[in-house]
Amino acid sequence: MDNDILLEFLAESRELLSQAQDQLLRLESQPDDSEALSAIFRAFHTLKGGAGFLEAQNMVDWCHHLEDLFDKMRSGKLRATAPMIDAILRATDVITAMLDDMARGENPPPGPAALGADIQAFARGETPALPEVAEEAAKSPSPTPSSAPPAETTREGLWVTQTERDSGSTGLFAERRTADAEPTSPASANGDSITQDEFERVLDDLYGAGQAPGAAPAGAVAASASRTADEITQDEFERVLDQIHGAGHAPGQASAPAPEVAQKSEQKVAQKTEPAAPAARSANGSAAEETSIRVDSTRLDQAMNQVGELVLLRNRLSAAVARMAQEDEALARLARETDLAVNDLQNTVMRLRMQPCKRLFQSLPRVVRDASRSLGKKVRLDIEGEDVEIDKTVVDALSGPLIHLVRNALDHGIEEPEVRRQAGKPEEAVLRVLARHLGDKVQIQVGDDGRGMNAQKIMQHAISKGVITAQEAARLSEREMLELIFLPGFSTKEQVSELSGRGVGMDVVRSTVASLRGRIDIDTTLGKGSTLTLELPLTMAVLPVLYFRLRRETYALPVAAIENLLAIDPEQVHSISGRLMVQVDGNRVVPYIDLGQLLQDRPIELLKDQSEGILIEQGLLVVSEAMGTEDSVVKPLDISTNDTLYQGATISGNGEVVLILDGAALARVQRKS
Repeated sequence: MDNDILLEFLAESRELLSQAQDQLLRLESQPDDSEALSAIFRAFHTLKGGAGFLEAQNMVDWCHHLEDLFDKMRSGKLRATAPMIDAILRATDVITAMLDDMARGENPPPGPAALGADIQAFARGETPALPEVAEEAAKSPSPTPSSAPPAETTREGLWVTQTERDSGSTGLFAERRTADAEPTSPASANGDSITQDEFERVLDDLYGAGQAPGAAPAGAVAASASRTADEITQDEFERVLDQIHGAGHAPGQASAPAPEVAQKSEQKVAQKTEPAAPAARSANGSAAEETSIRVDSTRLDQAMNQVGELVLLRNRLSAAVARMAQEDEALARLARETDLAVNDLQNTVMRLRMQPCKRLFQSLPRVVRDASRSLGKKVRLDIEGEDVEIDKTVVDALSGPLIHLVRNALDHGIEEPEVRRQAGKPEEAVLRVLARHLGDKVQIQVGDDGRGMNAQKIMQHAISKGVITAQEAARLSEREMLELIFLPGFSTKEQVSELSGRGVGMDVVRSTVASLRGRIDIDTTLGKGSTLTLELPLTMAVLPVLYFRLRRETYALPVAAIENLLAIDPEQVHSISGRLMVQVDGNRVVPYIDLGQLLQDRPIELLKDQSEGILIEQGLLVVSEAMGTEDSVVKPLDISTNDTLYQGATISGNGEVVLILDGAALARVQRKS
């Protein structure tokens, strides 16, 4: 099998499966939503067709059970229930595992027999049996409703078989016979001929009430005018074969079709697996014009890297023109035009890497549903800003941490319904996930209306678990107490559960956000809830930095981390509990971080040395002089230790290698010293 076809099928299938899960959650609250039912049915039908083309028979059989169930729901014979949705969601997890097997080049094994039996039982309109009964039932094929006669008519009934006509084509032959009788041929069945009413009932069972082979909806009569009355479509033919050969058997397994028929069927399957965006269909089902293509992400990364190198060359060109002793107007104009062209190219390539936050949020409804049921809590999930776009690197990296934040809010933050009722709150809690643009940054918030965080309680837990000492705790501000939840090994849960309690997760959240050059903030009120805010750069490709001088050396700091540039008043610097602090903006006190002491082992003397302050979230950085800003491309440093003070390096407009500092790491080192 062509690897490109397999990769296309996997990408398309995962997208279809994700959309189907979204529709399933919608169907749970709106069981009669015909649009959702049709969308889910189409998804499983497409998955089955593609799997058949790739000869993944176990996946074909699994999707066929689901397709059969949703066909009954579409026709109004069945209605979605909570246990049914639970089983279907577990079945979609099985399909995900099958896709993972195919991605590894393996043929997926059959799905769980017990779950398959449950799906088939739901399709028959039955309540799934006990596990041991379901396991026994899974060993033998389940009869379909239309082909299995009722218990009281097993001795005699109406039988439908597929036979070959004299012309060589196939047709349906119906006869009345007993269960133990051998099927007769059309020629010998004259004595057992059936009435017109009986034959109509057979057709109703096969095609639905009032339908017949070749019948089309009223809106599609014109489109099918070229077909004769006795022709049936490929989908109709598949359903007939399913009824004849039993559920779970794919079309074409019972007998080998004629060469012409086989060729046409293969063309049909190939057409079904052609890549096409599911959203590219209009309301009336007609295919919209193709406006997008799939591109390997490594090609986008290569393009972005080349643009980054071009940005560095532009910076050097602009710096070289500015240093010329005699101004050359033509060269200066060429440098300005180059600057504009590179900016346009940079913005275009950056937009290619942008993806909507919907991809980041799409798994959250399932997470909230499963976790809230497990915890016995009533939770409503509100999502805003799904159309906000962010860099693909951020979306890929933040998926796991965001799920952990949501689970953490469900387990730690939101109270049980009884506790909420006693506190005068609604039993149903609200979990909010929001994304919005803030200039050149994206802000993602996860908030709840639960119990909030107790900073003192968090600190006591940290001391009791040995995460910090009592001496270190005495020097912590309230903000630093709350940030203890991000330390490895810390948890306020007394017992380990499936969701939390092991002290891992929040430290991964912070380290991931830091690796994305972002920041995380906590806003909490006891009894009212908590909100965790993640601020992330809009793009990871280009980083605006501020260059500053520390005596004779040049360093850089991300502009996004800087709040203000300040002149330092020595009289505002004080020692509090052994830590140097400085008062800024009138009434705000922040740590005093002397970069001369940290980086050169020589403190900057405010009354003697040239000095300037750079205010960041973690404190006031003391430097010699702020020089100016510039767009840069970050190059990783090959440093073995994880506790580094640097985010990376860049090349300035002067062609010098400049280290980019990490403000959070500087504050941690200052606190320990």
